[in-house]
Amino acid sequence: MAKRYNFARLIQKYAAPCQLITNQPGYYNDDGIWIEPQEIPVDKQAAIMPVPERTIYNSGGRYSTADRMVISLDPFPLQALIVYRGHKYRIEEAADYTEYADFYQYLAKWVSAFD
Repeated sequence: MAKRYNFARLIQKYAAPCQLITNQPGYYNDDGIWIEPQEIPVDKQAAIMPVPERTIYNSGGRYSTADRMVISLDPFPLQALIVYRGHKYRIEEAADYTEYADFYQYLAKWVSAFD
């Protein structure tokens, strides 16, 4: 079945550069030497905006005005970090709309400045 809604052009118009940071687990290489876990940054484009007030209200205090809604054409793993305008956010919730449209929606929680 063809996708009914095509938001790619709209998302690209309002997208901003960000970095997606995923964690590669530690492993033993071919020589038996332990390789420490690494953070792998990847440059991405996504529409990043404040979380709607209704979502904040319905979250029961889980989300605040410091958190962000992320809309992307690419899938992001849960618990991955996003760096946007110098602030870090952790992907907490995901909604996959690719069955009907061409995007993914995420709620990203602001990570403390002390982390």
